[in-house]
Amino acid sequence: MRREHASHKRTGRRVLIGFLIAIVVVIIALIWGVHHATKPITQAKAQSVKIAEKYAGLKTTSGFYWTNLNRTYYTVAGTNKQNQPVYIIVPQKGGHVRVLQQKSGESRNQVLSQVWSKHNPKKVLQASLSVFNGSPAWIVSYMNQKGQLCYETFSFKTGKVLQLIENI
Repeated sequence: MRREHASHKRTGRRVLIGFLIAIVVVIIALIWGVHHATKPITQAKAQSVKIAEKYAGLKTTSGFYWTNLNRTYYTVAGTNKQNQPVYIIVPQKGGHVRVLQQKSGESRNQVLSQVWSKHNPKKVLQASLSVFNGSPAWIVSYMNQKGQLCYETFSFKTGKVLQLIENI
């Protein structure tokens, strides 16, 4: 009788240990998967910040945007060594790095306010500073009330709508 009881205890422990090992393996696989999936954007951000520090004297970073229209651009928001708020737009495949004073154009919040007041979207997906037709522009993607994807592009300098694509 005691042998049977001890045998059941060992079997129960083995099952519990096997279950715990399986959970640990799943957690490790999930962590690895997330790390592997986010590695390209993490590297792009680190490289863009390094370029912004070198070419624009970036001191602190307060935001990072990534856009991919015809070309991929990374934008770093922050302050320079003179404590001025700036945006630095870095093309992915080389080219002209743009340094913009934040006060010389529309802010992200101003552009988002325009989108909310005109379209009342169900959800804003992204609002990023990029380059559109050779000039700095805010690109806002959102879901309208019907659940359709929309893009609106605003001039950074004036806040004027440059392009509106609705109901994709």
